[in-house]
Parts: sequence; C-alpha cells; structure tokens
Amino acid sequence: MQHNILILDDHPLVRSGIRGSLETAFPNCEVWEAATVDEAISITEEHSPSVAVVDLRLQDESGLQFAEYVANEEKDIPCVVLTSFASPQSILAAFDTGVVNAFLEKSLDIEPLAAAIEAASNGFSSLTLSVAREAARDIENAGGYNPAEFTERENAIAQLVADGLSDTAIAEELNVACSTIRNHLTSIYRKLDVESRTQLASRVWRQRASSPALASSS
Repeated sequence: MQHNILILDDHPLVRSGIRGSLETAFPNCEVWEAATVDEAISITEEHSPSVAVVDLRLQDESGLQFAEYVANEEKDIPCVVLTSFASPQSILAAFDTGVVNAFLEKSLDIEPLAAAIEAASNGFSSLTLSVAREAARDIENAGGYNPAEFTERENAIAQLVADGLSDTAIAEELNVACSTIRNHLTSIYRKLDVESRTQLASRVWRQRASSPALASSS
C-alpha cells in the first residue's frame, strides 16, 4: 500500500528524524512536513495525505486541533498522535474527534510507529472505547488537588507536570535547576500522599475538570 504521510511537529530535527525513519520503513512513501496546524491544513488541502503523524504538544497550540479539522471537514485521514505524556483528558479529546487511531510515546522506536501507520491505513485503531472508558475512570478516581495547600512555585510545577513536561523542560520553563524541580516535586508528593508524577497529574486534571477557570488558564 502506498503511504502518503503528513508529519506535524514544531521541532525541525524531530520532523527530519521521523521522516528519515518513515522513508526507510516505507520506501515508496511520500512525506510532507508541517510545523503548525495552519501549515498542516494547507498541505492537506493541496496534497490529501493518507495518514498524519501528529505531535500532541505544539508551540501555543495542540496537534488535536488538526485532528478536529480533519473530523470537521470529514477528511479520510487517520491520525497517529505522538506524545511524551498522554493525559486522560487528551485521550478522551482524541477519542471524541473520531479520527485519532493511536497514541504513541515519542521515545518509542520506528517499528511501533510504522505498525500504527499501517494499522491506521487499514482502518484499525488502538484508541478504542475501552481505552476511553479507562481514561474517564482515571479522571473520576483521582483524588483532590487544592492549590491553596501549595506554594506558588509548587503550583506552577504541578500544572506543568500535568501538561506533560519533563523535569528538564519544567526547569527550563521556570529558569531553575533540575534538582530544584525534583525537590519541589518531593514536597508536592508528600503533601498529596502520592508516589509518582502520574498520580500528581491525575489530581491536577481532576481539579481542572471541576474548575473551568483553572483549565482555561493552563
């Protein structure tokens, strides 16, 4: 099967690496690159790719905006989403578009991505109703998060963890050392009685869901 693949990612080196890997996996494929949702839409209107590989987190926007465009315009373009951290909210949002066929970790090798593209091109999806239901349960079962119990810096770090940023990325965002971020996380975990960033993120996601103002500001 001929694969015509659109890559949407705001990092040139990442796009180049994915492109090279895909051209090796699918020697006859045609590949287009986009750094923004608008660029991806323009390419789609001109070339009609058969599948899109989309980064969830873009500069000032989300890759799911492209998926929503595909759904709204009724384009036959299955999307494979790449992310460093898939939150239950993003999984549910992707499921709601009806065009996202898979969530993959960016750290994975090319084989899972190639397999996901092949599956998506044949109408198969790993983002099933059961996966969406599990994400919904994760949100429902998460404990509480009260911003008033934390310092301003701790709240900022908690929000960035929930956004999927790594310790290194958070340190760069806040212009502090990684060790400072880890020390703050230790304090946050202790206050919440949790053991991992996933548990912390779940608490914040639930707080966002119950507080529209907080969700819109994140």
